[in-house]
Amino acid sequence: MTQITDLATLQEAIWENDQRPHGTSQAAAAENILDQAAQLGPQAEIKAVFHLISAYEFSADRHKVLVPFARALRLWDQDPSVFDASATHALFWDFKWVTTGMLDLPRVPLAAIENWLTEMDRRYRLAGHTERAVRMSEFYIADHIGDTERAQRAFDGWLAAERGELADCHACETARQGEFFSDGGDDAKAVRHWAPVLDGRLTCAEEPHRALARSLLPLVRLGRLDEARAHHMRGYPMVKGSESLMHSVAKHIEFCALTGNEARALELLADTPGYFQADGEPEPRMGFYAVTALLMDRLVTLGRGDLPVTGPAGRTWTAAELAGHARTEALRIAAAFDERNGTTAVSERVRSTLDAEPLLERLPLGLRTALPVAGSGSGAPAGAATAATTDEADGDEPATAGDEVAAAPGPDVDDGPAGEMPAAVREAIDRYESARDAEDLDGMRAGMSEAIDRAGDSAAPGWRAGAHLQLSEVLAVADDLPGAVHHGYEAVAWADLADPRFAVVARTRLGAHLMAGGRHDEAAPVLEQALSDLDPSPEAHGEGNLVQVRWWLGECAANRHEPAEAAQHWLAAAQVAQHWPDQADHAMLATLAAEALERAGEGLSAELAYERAADLWAEVGDALRQVRTTRAWAWAVRDRDVAEASRIMTGATRACEAALADSADEDELAELRVQLPETLEQHARVIADEDLDTARFRGLYEGALEEAYALASRAESLVRESGDVARWCRSALLAAELAVESGSTAAGLELVAAVEARIEGDEELSGFGGHAGWIRDQVSA
Repeated sequence: MTQITDLATLQEAIWENDQRPHGTSQAAAAENILDQAAQLGPQAEIKAVFHLISAYEFSADRHKVLVPFARALRLWDQDPSVFDASATHALFWDFKWVTTGMLDLPRVPLAAIENWLTEMDRRYRLAGHTERAVRMSEFYIADHIGDTERAQRAFDGWLAAERGELADCHACETARQGEFFSDGGDDAKAVRHWAPVLDGRLTCAEEPHRALARSLLPLVRLGRLDEARAHHMRGYPMVKGSESLMHSVAKHIEFCALTGNEARALELLADTPGYFQADGEPEPRMGFYAVTALLMDRLVTLGRGDLPVTGPAGRTWTAAELAGHARTEALRIAAAFDERNGTTAVSERVRSTLDAEPLLERLPLGLRTALPVAGSGSGAPAGAATAATTDEADGDEPATAGDEVAAAPGPDVDDGPAGEMPAAVREAIDRYESARDAEDLDGMRAGMSEAIDRAGDSAAPGWRAGAHLQLSEVLAVADDLPGAVHHGYEAVAWADLADPRFAVVARTRLGAHLMAGGRHDEAAPVLEQALSDLDPSPEAHGEGNLVQVRWWLGECAANRHEPAEAAQHWLAAAQVAQHWPDQADHAMLATLAAEALERAGEGLSAELAYERAADLWAEVGDALRQVRTTRAWAWAVRDRDVAEASRIMTGATRACEAALADSADEDELAELRVQLPETLEQHARVIADEDLDTARFRGLYEGALEEAYALASRAESLVRESGDVARWCRSALLAAELAVESGSTAAGLELVAAVEARIEGDEELSGFGGHAGWIRDQVSA
């Protein structure tokens, strides 16, 4: 560790310690830093004290935080003037979590916590701060110990108090306040209160993550099942594996356990084995054990107590064994809190979780619903068939949401309920088929809906999967995407019980409908599970489905602003499509991957992908995309090698000129006539950079300004012929500016004058006057 001799070496030692992993060793180093800093005077001591407070907060020694915080208060009382603005804010800010954070540690006496709250109230008043943070802290204490009257008073005071600089993050406050409404039985009010967090108006590093998790069961109780499902699909990836969000992970597991999604809950449990460790925080670990016990009890009720499950390290566990262990641990920790608090509130809350009854028999999530077979290690559902149920599993080309309904799989009419098709179901199917032959979508919808209703619960899972999927496709073609999604979820749920290979088909189609509706957060986990089970061989799902699923997953990642992940999916899909006779998909995937790689900061990889994409568009014969992709390639290269970028832009111009000479398509010719001057202007901007400070162009190599002026001048002449006056004004002013910078002042001023003459008296074009005047000012300066 750095030897501390002054404030500079102290700061260096703190920075060095901050690089260590959170834990006991970091806290011990912080203690050493404070011992040395105390010898340098109060200013150094204050800085080291707050470093130690932070180190304790993120270690198993969190209960020790009260000692250095009391030391900080003594230093403040001795001489507040040695606290700078940052240290002063830290002192009052830390009061909140030093006070209420101790609630999570049963070893800290309740009387000590109450004393700290009283001290916080007094000091906030003396310093002139609003009481919002004080009332919030009081609410946390009262709510934790089960003092409902005091909790309500504190809550009302919290809401009424003015927000000041020491108020908690507005998004975090809103999320916790909504939970109080829900705990009090008013789910509708809670959901309304959460709205600004859930819809993105209020966000922070951990919101809407927690609000999404908190909203799951209230939405189910309100019957708003589509929203509950969407919040799970969107919210779980945000909290997966996060220790600070263990509470939220537990709520997702609880949601799955109470909505017939025990298989999904087991997957979530397997994602987070570290949560079982004994050195974790007592309060969130208690909640995690409680929902684990709830889930295990559900498995035992379903007759799957022998199922191997993820549990604490050091031994293997069955569901029945873990159920007892988790229940014992949750109640043991709760008892420690109750003993400290002198109430039974914590144990009552835990028992409420342990004894919760399912809210729904099942809520289809589009994810795996069949529990694994004990000892199979494969995760395959018991009794699953081994062959695909329909011909949809064959072939290379994936169906999309806009394909003909006939391309979708339908129910096998010979595999009816109880092994025999009832007459009423057969009649409904006949009406469906007649309507299909007549291309009557309304008749098809009515026929299949009636068949599903008449078949009822006695229908075999495979039949129900096919029927729901067929109806889903009908509704998609009829532009009823919500209906298509609903039946798509049903199809997946039944397919999981019938045939894993057909379940991939159903998930892919559900993913198609979710993507068509812009529901990327829901589509991503559905498509990820489809990808994990997809067999690209021709006799199974085919390469076309593999490419389509990867393509959509890339779009989902891009929508989450994760360009590196998007590029991985698109590159993987391109690798498959590169062998196809038609290279259009390969070219588009290469282009998408190049754009994503560039956004991800992978410059050289982006350059190679753009080059490959441009070549592919040339091979396909799509001149417009070839030109646009080549321009993007040039911009990607520019910062590394401007001369090479200029050469690439020249290639884009030649490709555009060649296409203009060869094309006979009037629409394509019209677009090419727009793209040629655009390419010339972009070429000019590539080699003549605009200085951000002066807004003037500078050449990036000797002679670049003159070359740029020539390019812009040619573009101006082409646009002048087009008759698009506004477009010509922009082009002429670019050429004028480059003319002035390259020394052709007279030519530049002539273009400025032409623009000024053209826009005179035209309100719509008057905005160009400012740019024209600025160019004149540069000449006279």
